[in-house]
Order: sequence, then C-alpha cells, then structure tokens
Amino acid sequence: GDFNFWSPTSEHAMKKDSNSERFWVEIEGLEPGETYTYQYWVSDLSPIDESPSIVKTADPFSTMVLSPFDDPWIPENSYPNLPEYPYDFGIEREVTVLKTGQDQYNWQVDDFDKPKEEDLIIYEVLVRDFDADRTFQNLIDKIDYFKDLNINAIELMPVMEYEGNESWGYNTAFHMAVDKFYGPEEKLKEFIDLCHQNGIAVIFDLVMNHVMGRSPMNRMWMNDSDGNGWGEPSEESPYFNEIATHSYGLGNDFNHQSSYTQYYTQRVVKHWIEEFKIDGIRWDLTKGFTQNCNAGDDGCTNAYQQDRVDILKSYADYSWSLDPDHYVIFEHLGGADEEQQWANYRLNEGKGIMLWGKTNTPYYQLAMGYGSDSNFSGIGHESREFQGKRLLGYFESHDEERVMYKALQFGNNWDGYNIQELNTALSRMSAIGAISLTIPGPKMIWHFSDLGMENSLFTCYDGSVDEPDCKLDTKPQPQWADNWLSNENRREIYDNWSRIIDLKINEDVFEGNYSITSGSLTPIVYLWDDSISSSELKNVVILANFDVVDQSITPYFPYTGTWFDLMDSNGETTLNVSSTTDQINLQPGEFKIFGNQASTTLSQIDYNIHNLTMYPNPSYEFIIFNKNIELVKIYDITGKELLEYTDVSDGQQLSIQNLDSGYYIVKVETDNVITTKALIKK
Repeated sequence: GDFNFWSPTSEHAMKKDSNSERFWVEIEGLEPGETYTYQYWVSDLSPIDESPSIVKTADPFSTMVLSPFDDPWIPENSYPNLPEYPYDFGIEREVTVLKTGQDQYNWQVDDFDKPKEEDLIIYEVLVRDFDADRTFQNLIDKIDYFKDLNINAIELMPVMEYEGNESWGYNTAFHMAVDKFYGPEEKLKEFIDLCHQNGIAVIFDLVMNHVMGRSPMNRMWMNDSDGNGWGEPSEESPYFNEIATHSYGLGNDFNHQSSYTQYYTQRVVKHWIEEFKIDGIRWDLTKGFTQNCNAGDDGCTNAYQQDRVDILKSYADYSWSLDPDHYVIFEHLGGADEEQQWANYRLNEGKGIMLWGKTNTPYYQLAMGYGSDSNFSGIGHESREFQGKRLLGYFESHDEERVMYKALQFGNNWDGYNIQELNTALSRMSAIGAISLTIPGPKMIWHFSDLGMENSLFTCYDGSVDEPDCKLDTKPQPQWADNWLSNENRREIYDNWSRIIDLKINEDVFEGNYSITSGSLTPIVYLWDDSISSSELKNVVILANFDVVDQSITPYFPYTGTWFDLMDSNGETTLNVSSTTDQINLQPGEFKIFGNQASTTLSQIDYNIHNLTMYPNPSYEFIIFNKNIELVKIYDITGKELLEYTDVSDGQQLSIQNLDSGYYIVKVETDNVITTKALIKK
C-alpha cells in the first residue's frame, strides 16, 4: 500500500497465527487522520488447474474501496474530495481505504424507539431514482416529504459497494462499504440520524445470497482459465458453490452451510447495526440459502428445506443479540409451511420475522376496472395462518409493474369514463391506498406510488418502454422536475394516503381483527377490536367503488346509529345508519372509511399544519407552500430574521433570490399554530 510505496518486502508478508486460520501483519508509522490505500496480494504456490497463482485484491472487510472501473464517473457534487486511486503505481482493481484516528459521527439520537411492527408503513426507496442528483443528500433534503406522508420507516435498496454506478445494488461486491456514487458514509449516517429524529426507522436491503465477480472472496478462490483476473468460484472456495444449489442463481452463490460464510455474514450484520444504527434488514432472495437443491429445480427450491430454516433463524438470532428490537424481513415469497417457521419464531418474546407479501394482481385489476382476479385477501396476515401479524403486504415494489401504468395501458373505457385517461386513473389511486394500507399488519409503499407514478418498471433511459431490457435502467424524474406536489390530482393521492397512514399508525383498531370481502369491483373491509370501549374507535368499515359507473353498495354496518367519516379529521361528517342494510352510493373511484367514533389522532388545524409542504427545497429563487398561510418568516442560523411574508396563498411564489447560499429556518404560522422547516438556498 501507500505505506510501502506499493513495493512490499518480506516484512509486509502476513504471518500465520499458529492457533487459528488467521493471517496478520502490523503496520507502523501511520499518521492519524491520513488516508491510505492498500491491497492484499494473495499467492498459491501450488494452484489447482485454471486457478491463478497470485491474486491482487482489496480487503473483503473494507468499509471503503476505490475503484478504477467506477470512480472516474462519480460527480464531484456526489462525493466531494474523493480520495485519488493510486494510478501512478500501476495498481489494478479495487484498493481498500484506511484511515486511523477518524472523527466519530456525532449521533443526535443514540437509542431510537422503533415503531411497532404491526404499525409499520415502509417506504421503499432506490436512491438512484429518488431524485436527479442520486445522492443521500437528496434524501436529507426531502425529509419533510417523508414526514408529511406520515410513513414511519424507509427501506433503502442496497447501498453497499456494488459493481458499476447506476445500479439497483443487487450486484454487491463489498458488503461493508457504502457505495460512493450516493455520497460519503457520513451523509448516510446523517440521513439515518435525521430519520430517527423524525420518528422514522431505517431498514437496509441486504444481498447475502450472492456476490459478483469483483468480490475478494470470489477472486481468491476462482477458476481463471484465460488469465484475465476474473472467474467463477473454484472447487476450493470456502465461501461459494461452483453451481448454485437452488433455482434462482445469480452471480456467485454463497454456501451458507460454510462456517466462513456464516462468520462473514455476521460481520456484515454487526457492521451496519453498530456503526450505522440501522433498525432492520430486509434479506434478499432467502430461497437461495439452501444447499439441498439444483439449479433449475423449482420444486425443490420452493419446498420446505430445513437447512434454510435453521440458518436463517440463526441470522435472526444474531441480529437480535445486537439489537433486541431489530426488524428481520425475508424476501422469500414461498410456501406457507416454511414461512410460518419464521413468522412465529420467538413470537412469545415479541419478535417474529416479517415476510414479504406480494399482492399486485388484484390491485391491478381494481385500478383497471375489472372484477376478475380482484380478490386481495392475500395482503392480510391471516391469509398465511401466521400467529403474529408478520406478513409485510404490498401491491407495488421495485420488482412489480406500476399499478398506474397498468391502468393507463389497459384500463376500462365505458360510456365516457375512460381509465386510460391520466386524471381518471389518478382519481382511483386514493381508493387503492384505502383498501391496502389499512389492513392490519405491516405494509410497504414503492416510492412515488403516493403521487400516482405511472412510469413503467421497464421505462428506459430515454423515456421509452422496453420489456424486459430496460428493467434496470435509470428512470426519469418527473415527480420533482414537474413539481407533482403542486398538481391537484396527484396531491390528492398524497394527502389522502397521509391521512390513511395516520389512522393506521395511531388508532388501535387497525391492529385488531379484520375481514375482507373482495373479488368484485365493490370490495368492503371490516376492522374491529372488541377489547376497545364502544366510546372509542373500535369498528371501521371501508368500502370502495372500482367500477366505471356509480354503484349503490350495502356496507352491512355491524350496528345502527351514527357513523363518522374518518377521512374528515374534524369529525364533523357523519352518516346516520337506521338499518344495517342501508345502501351508500359511490361514484367510480370513490371510497369511504367509516368508524363508530371519530378519530382523535389529529384535529383539523393540526392536520393542516402537519401536512404543510414547502417546495422546491433546495431552491435557487423561490419557495411555495401547498396551503394558505397567515405568516412566513425566514431566519438565518443565528436567529436573525431576514424575510417576512403575510397572507400567503396556496401556490404563491415567495422570492428568496437575495439570500446567500446556505441553510435557513422558515417559521410558518397559521390558525394560531406555529411550525418550522429547514430551507436550503442553493
């Protein structure tokens, strides 16, 4: 490395510990705070056929690597002052960055109180496609967007060092290093800390089924018949299978029965929990954690495999040993027998493992206005016979086509009501949220579904659609470029989902029992909790009309009397039910959420101020609010007042052109309630 000018002598040869399989070397004379780079040069005096005699590689446990393949294309604004790769010494492939005496991040929240699993509303985010700069700073700048939506968890698709720059991240190469394309690790910590300050948990998507070819653990034991420095795992590999032992092989397949793999996996988990204070892990492709099957054998892979059950339980145990309240989520999408083993695991201790529960087809059908295949009861945890509410239900994720895209392409068109027209399709998305997010158990939203994102999963770089070739392409950013929050039809979805999520998280009845009547265009959801007093919200009835004509629906209320429209946070809109067979007429795309009592989660004044949005932020010239505001004051970080605006209208542009670039505090007063927001002037 730098410390020996990349010319190692015998004193830099690592020593073998006589009591273990470990190698070690001590490097002296390093200056604290100075950045160094190094590699391992690993030799085999008697290599097997097609295996190289020497491999030069970065440290498998690197927390930062420099790459000649990726780094030259990382913008300066994404990673300022990125350390230089040691090109002058003729080095090739990744090198590890080492810095002793680093300043520790000053966490503002040391012990985050995680939301209950039953209440989780997780917002899945791909940093690359969240905003145009594709950085952690983009997420920091948009914290109000998450907060105002009322979500209480964010799941980041893989942010570990992967091959290339613009990627989904599932081609991981270094599991303990933050990918530099998104910014420095300090920015990731700042984002996590900021989320915790706002009551939002952070979950990482972790890929431990496989690695790609740049991984040091692959390259140290590989077949390299053409001598180009790349290859597949050899028969000697202590980490990988030569051929995947399941039918979902990707990259180089980990052998999770290997003690080496188990140790490495635990080191990775420990790093992210202890160093980054993450609240949970979503384990990608857990079906691949068996050694019992063959590539292409779907029957075996999808059947119950005891070795897979045991090793995944052990990883959950290890996570809980570090953080007793750690969220453990498996992307298994498998048989109920095996999933029950995890969902009910250590449930009597308040734990249990959450399982991804894909339920996209019924919601496609409802959005498009077709009744066939529209039974969405599978989104509820009771559909899997789990003892605990551990099914993480969703109708969209990074792997599923957008509901809005389906509606616009294939929606019903009858007698002037055309679902393939944008605003008509958008008007149906609020109801989609009402019959999905409310059902007991954790739920997930794929980013910008809450604004009616209609870009296909297969949208290409140029905006065209090509299935399947463009699935992984970087997507356009219309949600910010076209200011969707100011679009009345899109904003209605966001505001309605915000209210629905608020009810879901804060009213106990949404953790109770439920019954779903679906399979038609007029579904009904019943929620109840008999342990709650009748003077409180203990019964909820949700109904929606996904037809293309108005429908008179019989909700079959559990009892007569006054029922409250829970979407009215004032509690003033009521319905007098004189008979349980009374009908309610709903227009196409309309929904209702009724409760036996009004919700006490937020008053209308609190709700208005809570859902106040200021945009754009960061901004060059002006800011806009989405509501009428009585008074706006802007202060610098010393508390000095710089600007004041009164009687501000919804959508009015407030000039900030005369402010210098930097951070400012915006104080907003309306209805005798004061709130503050952070502003970044570019």
